[in-house]
Amino acid sequence: MPFRVRLLGRPGLEYEGATRRLEGHKTWALLTYLLLEPRAPSRRELADLLWTEADDPLGAVRWAMSQVRKAVDPPAEIAERDGRIKIDAEVLVVDAGELLRGEWDDSTIDDLVRGELLEGMSFGEAPAFDTWLQVQRARVASAGADALRWAATLLAPREPDRALALAERALRGEPFDDALHELVVDIHVSRGDRDRARTYLASLTRRYRDELAIDPPASISRPLERPARSAAEPLLRLDVQARALLDMAVVRISAGEFVSARDIALRAAREAAQSGDRALEARALIKGSTTYTEGGLGAAREWTGPLQRALHLANELGDRAAVAEIELERGRIAAIEGRYGAAEASFRRARRLAEEINDSRQAGWARAMLAVCRADRCDYAAAEKELRAALPAVEWSSYPMGLLARVLVSAGNIEEGKAFADAAVARAERDRFLPALPWALIQAGEARLAGADLDSATERFMRALTIAQETRNQSWQALALRGLALIARAQNDEARALTLLREALAREEQGPGHRWIVAAILADLVEVEGGRDKEHVEKGLRIALAGPMPDLAERLRRFAPSHTVSHTPPHTGRQTAMS
Repeated sequence: MPFRVRLLGRPGLEYEGATRRLEGHKTWALLTYLLLEPRAPSRRELADLLWTEADDPLGAVRWAMSQVRKAVDPPAEIAERDGRIKIDAEVLVVDAGELLRGEWDDSTIDDLVRGELLEGMSFGEAPAFDTWLQVQRARVASAGADALRWAATLLAPREPDRALALAERALRGEPFDDALHELVVDIHVSRGDRDRARTYLASLTRRYRDELAIDPPASISRPLERPARSAAEPLLRLDVQARALLDMAVVRISAGEFVSARDIALRAAREAAQSGDRALEARALIKGSTTYTEGGLGAAREWTGPLQRALHLANELGDRAAVAEIELERGRIAAIEGRYGAAEASFRRARRLAEEINDSRQAGWARAMLAVCRADRCDYAAAEKELRAALPAVEWSSYPMGLLARVLVSAGNIEEGKAFADAAVARAERDRFLPALPWALIQAGEARLAGADLDSATERFMRALTIAQETRNQSWQALALRGLALIARAQNDEARALTLLREALAREEQGPGHRWIVAAILADLVEVEGGRDKEHVEKGLRIALAGPMPDLAERLRRFAPSHTVSHTPPHTGRQTAMS
């Protein structure tokens, strides 16, 4: 039997049918840190993290380590290598780790999502650890809420009552999640209880009006608008008109015409739904989602509901390739929202599914997107490793090459970063793929800015801005404007830097609201403003701590004395099994 470590809800240890004892909040804190923190800590770091108030901090570390060792060995060993403490986590089954890796299914989900990380424990006397724990709680909670949503979607066709229970659990944390309410309505409709669906919708309308003073969005009632499906109706049909529309949407996306692509993809989905071509409906909804994740068009909440519908259809049809695409898309949405716990779990699930069907390209994209989360969390060594492994599988596509350039420059490898950025530009130009070109140019500009080549950086940021305006990608516009602001700042033109940064912030917030981009712009803005705008400081810090985005949090925290200095370990390649 496996050795189970329960960190969610009331903590506990179980091995071979028996429980093992581990007493004390600090010992549980130590075990949790060893399991979830990417970098193996030293004894001194553990002392600074948890025992700053002790008369003998290193002695406290030794005692706590001995207690943890007694509790988990055998089968797990705790070893010290090169001055770093590492636990043999491969022989442990850790509930929080399963959530973060997306390792759940409909048989395990009920027991897995069962409470907060180290529920009931607080560490006010160890503020650095307390801050770290709050970040991890948010990360795990994000993965847990996401798992409940998608497990409910998968269970809806065959176990509607259980699916409803899971959806209701998810709604306790997000009571006004439009897509979750749409899922509840869809479950009632799918099992033929349209009256109950209407009753639920009427009750929800009253609640939205009473508590939010608005009507619920029309999307929640979409399941009631779909034609009823006969039990004798075949699962697979062929709708030639809808397929032609979907082909048009793909062409428009390749040309960077995301507005028309979105409208055509949604029309294709409607046509397919009317004709009963469920496979094509799912594909059209997935393609529509890419107009947001790749084109920055619209908002995340607009696509969660359609992706739930696509997953329902793909799972019913047994289309594992489509399920892998959906996992990738929902991971992208979570990453844009800065919910890295949910995003990383989705990308890992997408990779596993792709590998199971021998789709190396899709698996490569899942690895590349996982690197986005690692880069945003400043885990540059792990991000670089993922990207170098993914690039051959994705045929050296422009976006991941640009991302690798960003990672290398952030880690101080400016020359190689510049080379990858230039290669990304060349690839986008060769492929004539305009949507990817601004991103590559921005990374080329960042590399030159890091090397103090301001004229070359300016040329690339200006070109990126022009193309991003043509393709209407507000995120790339915001990043290009930010680059130009950083150049103005380097030239001591703070007035121009402020103007450009404020414009960059406005464009991103009016567009997809990519959390890392917003936080990065706010960090720059706060520094130029000298922290005078407290709203900017607080907003930026909230986003950066939630991710977490350690580099941005550290920059912003200097202007927020009310916030405790958190533990932000150096960024190296040492990883644990949970990272």
